[in-house]
Amino acid sequence: MSAEPGHSLLQNLSPEQVLRLNHRAGEWYVRRQQPGWSGADERALSEWLAQDPAHREALDGVGRTWREAEQLKAMLPTAYGHVRPMAAPRAATQSTASVPQGWSLRPALASVFATALFAVLATGYGWYRWDNTASYTADIATSLGELRDIDLPDGSHVVLNANSRLQVRYFPRRRETVLERGEAFFKVAADAGKPFTVDSSGNQVRVVGTAFSVRAAPPEFVVQVQEGRVEVRSKMHPQAPVLSMGPGTGVAVDPASGHTRGLSVVPEAVAQWRTGQIYFKRAPLRQVADELSRYLDQPVEINGTALQTLPVSGLLALKEPERFLLALPSVIRVSVQRRAEGGWLISPQ
Repeated sequence: MSAEPGHSLLQNLSPEQVLRLNHRAGEWYVRRQQPGWSGADERALSEWLAQDPAHREALDGVGRTWREAEQLKAMLPTAYGHVRPMAAPRAATQSTASVPQGWSLRPALASVFATALFAVLATGYGWYRWDNTASYTADIATSLGELRDIDLPDGSHVVLNANSRLQVRYFPRRRETVLERGEAFFKVAADAGKPFTVDSSGNQVRVVGTAFSVRAAPPEFVVQVQEGRVEVRSKMHPQAPVLSMGPGTGVAVDPASGHTRGLSVVPEAVAQWRTGQIYFKRAPLRQVADELSRYLDQPVEINGTALQTLPVSGLLALKEPERFLLALPSVIRVSVQRRAEGGWLISPQ
């Protein structure tokens, strides 16, 4: 068994197993620094490491703690004796680090130090567990034609558009949501100590308190700001600049290339779909077809490039997208056909 990149094997263990493993790794680490460490001891350590990749990860963690926790010197002043500089230490391995130059741990206090090191590890793991344990979770999905209002425990509010899915996770120091598909409007309660993020389509929106909409539906990832400020960053293209936007602005991101284009929006019109209707005012037929595809959950294709830019005006009721589609021939010179294999085709008359 090996860990995937960015995945800790210790996450697969119970808290009690992690604490026991860290204690054992701490004992090995301290013993290895003591005079009299032999080849037999080294072989025994190697055998222990070979038993489970998690053993190696735990020992690596002890080494990092040794290097980073200089406060242990003040924590156990009697456990250290200032002696002449040590002889050249054994060659460092990936899992160990030598005792700092000029310091030596008395052999008689090895078990005491191991216990103290274990206490630091346990405290660190407890803090990590606290910081990464969600106090509130919700998984919400809407069906075709359904809108849903969600009140969150911090006073924030979300409206989820039709055919959408949202995950919400609140942690002690952060509020995280993931918009898997569809569209949502967020009105976030301000809390500087707990930033609010929305991850979707390889992008992240980060705020403290504001009102904005996020759309994760082809062909673009779209953010529009009604009030406050938001930051948008690309997780798939980390070299791209972080965009900061205020009221009446927005951005459309091509998920594949990361290319962006700025949007100018009317703040009051952000997420107009919350009324259950979308008003098209001379919108290109291509845009209308994309919207209908989402609300029908079926492809709506256009036969011929000449039709792509035909202007369309009208009111789409989200619960009746098929009626709007069938009424298109009365608005523009096209025909609409249902395909036997599923979906719809818009063609010239």
